[in-house]
Amino acid sequence: MRINKSNGKMRISVVDNGIGISKEKLEQIREHLKKEFDYSEHIGLLNINERLRLIYGDNYSMTIRSKFGMGTAIYITFPLT
Repeated sequence: MRINKSNGKMRISVVDNGIGISKEKLEQIREHLKKEFDYSEHIGLLNINERLRLIYGDNYSMTIRSKFGMGTAIYITFPLT
């Protein structure tokens, strides 16, 4: 995990070298994150996303990148207030 602060924003990066996520599954996760909070097997991601949305509105972002067989990276950016 890395934490960077610059330009009034904080960026948290979490990267693993696990098995990664297939393109299809990654797209499903991204679609779930766009919706209002709902149950999913990815409850941790949805919970974090919903809490940040409630606090920062549209002033935050969560980006998930993954390659099957190589790992996953999640980047969360929000303002320092």
